[in-house]
Amino acid sequence: MEQVLVGLNCTVIQSTSDEAPGLLAYVEHHLGVHHSPDLFHVQHELSKAVSAPLATKQRAAAKAATKAEETRKRVHERLANAHDEPGQRGPGRPPKVAASLEQVEQDVEAACQEHRRLARQRETVTQSIRAIGHAYHFVDLERGVRRNGKLIAGDIQGHMDTIRTIAQQEHLSETCMERIEKAERVVPKMQATIAFVSGYVRRQVQRLELAPPQSFAIHAHLIPSYYLDRVASTRTVREGESLRALAERLRTPLFEPGGRWGR
Repeated sequence: MEQVLVGLNCTVIQSTSDEAPGLLAYVEHHLGVHHSPDLFHVQHELSKAVSAPLATKQRAAAKAATKAEETRKRVHERLANAHDEPGQRGPGRPPKVAASLEQVEQDVEAACQEHRRLARQRETVTQSIRAIGHAYHFVDLERGVRRNGKLIAGDIQGHMDTIRTIAQQEHLSETCMERIEKAERVVPKMQATIAFVSGYVRRQVQRLELAPPQSFAIHAHLIPSYYLDRVASTRTVREGESLRALAERLRTPLFEPGGRWGR
């Protein structure tokens, strides 16, 4: 780091990485700056903890459903053959295969239900992991308002609670539960990062020495609008349309006659 920074007119104010102890120690003791946890590693840990084991169980359920369907097909074929050869059994006595057909039908239905249930559980986990990324934003992407770290941490914790509940329902291993706990320990650091960003922004605006109305407009409208533009630039054109439109709705009135920045 020292070699890289030599001759550069810059000051390191934060570092983003995984939670490797060596990196954390370097950031804290040598750089003396804020550490921002990497969202990817939180989501990846949760995916390894729950999504991967659920995928294994879902594949096993799919195989069981296929096997049950094949068994039902064979039973139907045997039943059809039995009907074609009535002379080979006693009068009035149903073929043995018919007695087992009802059980086979139940097995097929149970196997299919289990596969559908696991698919729903896995989809819920996937949505919760994605929702953590959606929640971890300085600005609400749907309303365009600033969000505080405590609210963000509460939302993230709620999604993690959902993931943990599913892991418990599926009786996943102790290792899986430990991975969830490992990801969960990062939540306070995510909250601290939002507080760090908010404090940095607040200090930069204070340096402008603006009147309260203009300062409020920057915090409440101008900065959120450009944040939305920034997020939109990381997405496809279609996915970013709503974000850019919201950004324009926040920003345009500020520069109209009578707006905070009209002059």
